[in-house]
Amino acid sequence: MAVARTKRIYHGPTDLGNRRETVYRSPRLHVEFEMNRRGIARVAVGQDLRDACHSAVVQRAMPYAIQISPRGQTLEYVSSWRAADGYTVIAGMRRAACKLINVSDHAAAVEWGRGGAQGVLRRTLAHLNATSPIALEEAARKARARAAWNPALHPRGPGGRFVTKPRADADTTRDRMRRRIRNDAAEQARRRGG
Repeated sequence: MAVARTKRIYHGPTDLGNRRETVYRSPRLHVEFEMNRRGIARVAVGQDLRDACHSAVVQRAMPYAIQISPRGQTLEYVSSWRAADGYTVIAGMRRAACKLINVSDHAAAVEWGRGGAQGVLRRTLAHLNATSPIALEEAARKARARAAWNPALHPRGPGGRFVTKPRADADTTRDRMRRRIRNDAAEQARRRGG
C-alpha cells in the first residue's frame, strides 16, 4: 500500500505547519485535519474579526482608559482617546487589529514620565488581560480548587504537613528526664550482670 505525501502549500516564516493530523480514529472512522492556510488567512483579516477587535477596544479598553486617565483643567488628555483599526503581522500572517491611541500632545509625557509616569495604556492592558474570559475562567478554577481543599480532612490535621508538636510543659519534661535516667540506670545494671 502506497502512502501519499502531503504537499506544503505555504512556504513562509510562520509557526503554523501545513501538515495533516489524525484527530480521531476508530475501527470504522478515521478523521484527519489539514490546515487550510488560505481560509485561516481570510478569517484573520475578515470583517467579523475586525468588528470584534474594534468592539473590544471601544467597549472594554477605552472606558477603562478614560476612567483612570489623569484629569487636568481642560480635560484634553481624557477626550483624546481614539480607536484605530488596522492590521498586524503575527507568526508570519497578517491579522486584523485595533489600537487604542491617545492623540493629545502630551500623551507620551503622561504615559512615561515628566512629573510621574501614569502608565495608562500599561494599566489598561493589564485590566484587559485580567478581565478576559480566559483569565476569569482560570481565576474561577483556582477558587474552586481552594474551596475543595478541606484542612480538617488532612491526615496530619488542619495545619497540614507544617503542624508542629505541642511543646511540653516543665513537669512533663522533668518526668521524661527522670524516666530516662531510671531506664539508663537499669540498662547499665543489666549489662554488669546485676
